[in-house]
Amino acid sequence: MRASDQDLIQRLQDRNADRERATDGGIHPRKPIPPSPTRGLQVTEREIGFELPELLRTVYLKVGNGGFGPQYGIIGTKGGAKLDGYTLETCYQDMMKLEKENFIWCWPRGLLPLANYGCGMWSCVDCEYKKLPMILWDPNNLNPGLNGADARLNWGNAFWDQGRSFRTWLEGWLTEKQEPEPKWLSDSWMSKRLRFTLPK
Repeated sequence: MRASDQDLIQRLQDRNADRERATDGGIHPRKPIPPSPTRGLQVTEREIGFELPELLRTVYLKVGNGGFGPQYGIIGTKGGAKLDGYTLETCYQDMMKLEKENFIWCWPRGLLPLANYGCGMWSCVDCEYKKLPMILWDPNNLNPGLNGADARLNWGNAFWDQGRSFRTWLEGWLTEKQEPEPKWLSDSWMSKRLRFTLPK
């Protein structure tokens, strides 16, 4: 592990131990949830179909199995902290089934819902990119009855660029920096991850 990673993990451990400040939303277990065992994460990876990025894996193995972090906190894997009744595995699996409601709603593989922001919104880490960009998903205006261009516009507008990588998202939380306003996602992200681009 890099020295910068060791420092980040230590600061996360310290913040997680302070249960009054363990999450921003005030919803957290009274005691820290123990880290996930390695075997447990291997089961998680089998269930979601890909390996977790190294830094995220280290957070689960060294800090805790959810229950700390920005907003209402990081979701745990099986046996860890649940958010809205979900574990990381079940939340991701449910997202992958959204296209049953509307075939345009094809959830990007490797986009993991990581922290609940309230009102159904999730901060997601995009594991398909080395820098692990954070993507805000806001489903509040989704309409399953739309078709064609209207459905693509509706689905595309549910995703927002948070302007942070997973690392800077964690560091921003630790230093209590206000998150930047989410912005439009790039055409290249839309094309690669949603398989369409929105009209200008």
